[in-house]
Amino acid sequence: MTETEKIIRRVEACAPMGDEEIYAEWIRGFLQGKKRAQMLTGQRYYENRGDILSRCRFTIGADGQRIPDTKTPVSRIAHGFVRKIVDQKAQYLFGRPFTIKCENQAFAQELNRLFDPSLRAMMRGLCKEAVNKGIAWLQVWPEDEDVKFRRIPSEELLPIWGDREHRVLEAVLRLCPTDVYTGRRKEKKMRVQLWDQRGVKEYWYQEGRLIPDGRWKPHFTLDGQGMLLQNLPFIPFKYNEEELPLIQFIKPLVDDYDWLKSEDADNLGETSGALMVLQNYDGTDLGEFRENLARYRAVKVSDGGGLEIKEQPVHTESVLAHLQQDRKDLYETGRGVDTQSEKFGNASGVALRFLYADLDLDCSGIEGSFAEGFDKMVRFIGLFDSLMGRGDFAEERAEIILNRDIIISESDAVEQCVESAGLLSQRTMLENHPWVVSVEEELDRLKKEADDKKEGANHDETVPV
Repeated sequence: MTETEKIIRRVEACAPMGDEEIYAEWIRGFLQGKKRAQMLTGQRYYENRGDILSRCRFTIGADGQRIPDTKTPVSRIAHGFVRKIVDQKAQYLFGRPFTIKCENQAFAQELNRLFDPSLRAMMRGLCKEAVNKGIAWLQVWPEDEDVKFRRIPSEELLPIWGDREHRVLEAVLRLCPTDVYTGRRKEKKMRVQLWDQRGVKEYWYQEGRLIPDGRWKPHFTLDGQGMLLQNLPFIPFKYNEEELPLIQFIKPLVDDYDWLKSEDADNLGETSGALMVLQNYDGTDLGEFRENLARYRAVKVSDGGGLEIKEQPVHTESVLAHLQQDRKDLYETGRGVDTQSEKFGNASGVALRFLYADLDLDCSGIEGSFAEGFDKMVRFIGLFDSLMGRGDFAEERAEIILNRDIIISESDAVEQCVESAGLLSQRTMLENHPWVVSVEEELDRLKKEADDKKEGANHDETVPV
């Protein structure tokens, strides 16, 4: 290396990093960081693929060292606690149709059209994603004269926040793992989309560097005209303000339960619970002794020798007590409802609501976090509808209300509705009646029945001569 080249290297090392170099460094940190690893762990446990599946047993080698035992069967019993608790939260919040409150009836009809069963299912999936990974992402854009939505995997989106509270989204790095064929050989490569106020630019991420692939493009194209958005069309939905996933709080308990249950299954399924006392064995290899015992059900000993088997009790009661405590701690820490609890079957009214207290508390936090995301969805829908000429909704606002799918005592609820007649409006009573699926449909039916009765009464009247 010449002296000039050395000087150039020193200058480059001291020069400030460019934007693309900074983004590449952030991507590297994100791909190798703890936060993304925790997202993948949360999803893995939701799919019931916990650490227990890599469990192995050990034995003592000839040198006294601990070595893996490859000959002894190994139990790997995984329990779907994470899936059950996550599904409880998602179904509790998104199991029933949303209620949309909006003063503009035309915009309310548009929102009801968009929030169809398909979008509600997507929102339920977003809730699961948020609980499993701490945060979930929804992308929104106009296409084919309609508003489209897409759920983005959290481990494939790196947000660049403009504030410490993570409320102002300055830019987004969308990571897209892609299969690229070179001849007949398939390679895994990382395509990156940079979204910011300038538009969208694509890169290839290779060897820790961002390689540009094309020029800046608009955020979207409408009627052949490119458009830029003031707010990026990516909406975060957080599990909590800290963006911490559920798995961070319950993983040690799940692992302990899985390991103890698997260990207990091994102890119950083999004869190692019995201690064999061998005297004057006519041989030198204990492996040969175990083979003869298994194959011939006999063992050869010298004069005065014998085989004594001493049973060792398996402490199932202490194991069961530990498992029960683990299960109780799991549902308390994870804020779920243990449907195997003895109290669950006989609970009704206030007692049932008490059992749901932790789940209700956690879901209240999720609902509060999701409210901001719903508000952004409404703003984008109004903006895109206005741009596409579907209506002047750019300044319209609406409230999305989640109707929780709690298990209740129907008889108590019906009785309370009857007792509230005259004190509450008809709409309020219908919203809380367990047999009502759609309040609007029920109000229409009641109105029709009232009109039919009125019309029938008019026909029965006699006209004096």
